[in-house]
Amino acid sequence: MNLFFKILVYLAVIHSIGMDIFAQTADNKLVEKKSAIVIDYTNGQKILYSDKSKEKRYPASLTKMMTVYLLFDAIKNKKVTLNTKFRVSKYATAQAPSKLGLKVGAKISVSDAIKALFVKSANDVAVVVAEGLAGSVRNFCRLMNNKSRMLGMLNTHFENASGLPDLKQTSTAEDMAKLGMALFRDFPQYRNYLSLKKFAYGKKKYTTHCKILQWYKGADVAKTGYICASGFNLMVSASRYDKAGKSRRLFVVVMGGDTAKARDLYAGQLMDKYFDRYKISAQKPKEQLCKKSLTEQIGKSEMLEDVIHADNEIIISSKQAISNFNQMLDDLYKDNDECLLSEDEIMVHPKKHKAKKKKKA
Repeated sequence: MNLFFKILVYLAVIHSIGMDIFAQTADNKLVEKKSAIVIDYTNGQKILYSDKSKEKRYPASLTKMMTVYLLFDAIKNKKVTLNTKFRVSKYATAQAPSKLGLKVGAKISVSDAIKALFVKSANDVAVVVAEGLAGSVRNFCRLMNNKSRMLGMLNTHFENASGLPDLKQTSTAEDMAKLGMALFRDFPQYRNYLSLKKFAYGKKKYTTHCKILQWYKGADVAKTGYICASGFNLMVSASRYDKAGKSRRLFVVVMGGDTAKARDLYAGQLMDKYFDRYKISAQKPKEQLCKKSLTEQIGKSEMLEDVIHADNEIIISSKQAISNFNQMLDDLYKDNDECLLSEDEIMVHPKKHKAKKKKKA
């Protein structure tokens, strides 16, 4: 009986812990991860497709779009320049991967910081920028949340500048699309940063996590994000031209993908569907291609039309062209450098930042 009583007490404790975790999840309404939105940027930012796009999700490193937005804004208002250098604090170096591995007391230029945030998605650099512009991450988050309201992102709240796990840091697919469009619209002179595929810092070279930029024709703006609680997130934009030279630009956000490859293929499918008659070319007529895409030799109509969903996985048909395309994707996504998190990732409770261990966004 004594052993039986101990077992009952043990089960009661486990039940209590489980209910507490469930209560946290229920309070945040983030049980379902997947959501998506497609917006026609050219036609009055009309929403063409929406799937749970107003429901709250964890933005992960999509957060860094706001960090970069505020950095661009500071440049515009002449508070800093691209050559301004921010000093690296001890707190910045303590951030979890992904990061550049900056040393305490080192300095990084604003230009390199932007590249590190978009290409490497560096969490240490996000803190450096926050402290450089606002003195502390807490002050910077106030700026982030104020700007969110100004941009109409009414379902977004930021607790850090990187997207590292925090139960209180939430957004929606619709709000992340608004942020992506604002970056593109408000700072046209800096659009080249939004499509960078690689950059060098120190003795190292870094390649973008945004692999969709390497194979989807016309894609020229992208940011990814991942934590275990969010799944694989993506904001991407691409443009198409018809035979008359009329352009159309779409913005797509996918949140909660099962894998980086599945997420990117889904985004590609959505863009193909809603480009409609604008699928003719990724560039204006009579313009020469400055650089061939990885899929230049594969007919666009063959690339994604036959992609289907089965058991929540995306499968390519056995046609030779499709098979070649799929092999290219397998090679491109074989090193899942976007995901460095373990399965036991700890979400940080907003009131217990110092007590919990953070892991990569």
